[in-house]
Amino acid sequence: MTQPSASLTRDAPPSVMTLQSHLHSAACYMRSSLAKSTLIMYDSAWFHFSSFCATFSVVVIPVNVSYISAFIVHCFESRRMQPSSIKCMVAGIQFHLRCLDPSCLSLLENPSIRLLLNGLKREKPQGKDPRLPFSLTLLQKLITRLREGCFGSYSDLLLESVLLTAFYGFLRGGEFSTCTGSFDPSKDLTIFDLSLYTHHFTVFLKHSKTDKNKDGTIIFISETNIAFCPLSSMSAYLRSRPKACQQEPLFLTEEGKPMSRASFGSRLRLLCKYCGLPSERYTAHSLRIEAATTAASSSPVSTLKAMGR
Repeated sequence: MTQPSASLTRDAPPSVMTLQSHLHSAACYMRSSLAKSTLIMYDSAWFHFSSFCATFSVVVIPVNVSYISAFIVHCFESRRMQPSSIKCMVAGIQFHLRCLDPSCLSLLENPSIRLLLNGLKREKPQGKDPRLPFSLTLLQKLITRLREGCFGSYSDLLLESVLLTAFYGFLRGGEFSTCTGSFDPSKDLTIFDLSLYTHHFTVFLKHSKTDKNKDGTIIFISETNIAFCPLSSMSAYLRSRPKACQQEPLFLTEEGKPMSRASFGSRLRLLCKYCGLPSERYTAHSLRIEAATTAASSSPVSTLKAMGR
C-alpha cells in the first residue's frame, strides 16, 4: 500500500477529539494562571451558581444574563452578601464560562450587570475597614514591651524580628508565615532566602499575591540606625535561633515549628492586650497598611507601588 505523502498528512484536518483535547488543555492552563486561593473562590462561585440554576431547572450553558442577574439578587437578598463579594462571585462565574468557551464576553462589562452591581453598592455602601494601622510609634511600643519580657527570651526576639521585617518589607501575612502548620520550602521562607550584609539584608519571596508567574521577588531592608533596627533585630534572632540547614523555616517557634499565620496572630493579639490596644482591630496586615502610609508621604506613586509589589 502506498504511504500518504508528508504534505497530505500535514494538511489533514485534526479530529474532533484532538480539538476537544486542546480546548481542555487550554482550560487547564487558564486554571494554572490563578492563585490557589482565587481558584478556590472561583470554584465555589461556580458551584453556587450551578446549584441556583438547578433549583429553577434552567440551563447554565449557554450563559443567560437574566439568570446571572437573578443569581446576583439572590446573593444580595437571600444570602446577605456584600456587593464586593458578589462581584467576586460574578468574576468566578465569568472565569468558568471562559474556560468552557474562550470567546465568552465579559460579564463584568455587561451594561445590565454593571448597573445592577452599582445599584447594590448604593443600596448597601461598603463598610469601613475595621483594621487599624500600626504606626511607627505603636510598633516601637510593642517592641519595647517584648524587650521587657513577654513570651520568653527566644519568642520575644522572634516576634520582634518578624514585626520589624514585615513593617519595613511591606510584607503580607502569608509572605512571612505559613498558611497552616505545614511547611513547603519551595514556597515558604527558608534560611537560604535570607542574606545579611553590613548595612542591610535581603529576603527572597518565592511567592506573592501579585507574582502571577512565580518569578520571586527580592526585598531589601536597610538598617535604620535607631534602637528599633530591623537589621539588628534579625541578627539577634539568628544568633538565638537553633542551628539548621538552609532549607528549614526562617521563622521558627520555640516549639521548633514553622511560624504559622494563626500562631503569629494569636501572639500579636496577646501583645496588643499587654500594651492596652484593642487586639481585635490589629492584624498582620496592619503592619503593611502603615508602612504604605508612611512611605506615601515621601515617595512617588511609582516607587510606592514597587515597594508594595
